[in-house]
Amino acid sequence: MSKSFRSAMRSRQRKKWEKRRRLGKRSFIVRRGVLRWGSIMFVLTTITNALTCHGKMDWRLEISLLIACPIGGYVWAWGIWHLNEMRFPRARKQQDSSKEE
Repeated sequence: MSKSFRSAMRSRQRKKWEKRRRLGKRSFIVRRGVLRWGSIMFVLTTITNALTCHGKMDWRLEISLLIACPIGGYVWAWGIWHLNEMRFPRARKQQDSSKEE
């Protein structure tokens, strides 16, 4: 890849991150982690279990998935938040300086 392409991608990613960061950490974790990632994983796992068990559902497994998937989503989003904070420190500095004014 050329440097200009990588630079443009990084710039776009940083702008997206700045926009998401303005909404706050809690909002990011709840929306992207718990609701989005957690619900997608719950649905996909439930479908996979239904297909492999020939439609016979184990409700204890479903209840445990209903608990585990949002927790997994929380952990995933928390990790992504901190990873992006390290990748784009300039976004954090800009937002911190705008709060002080």
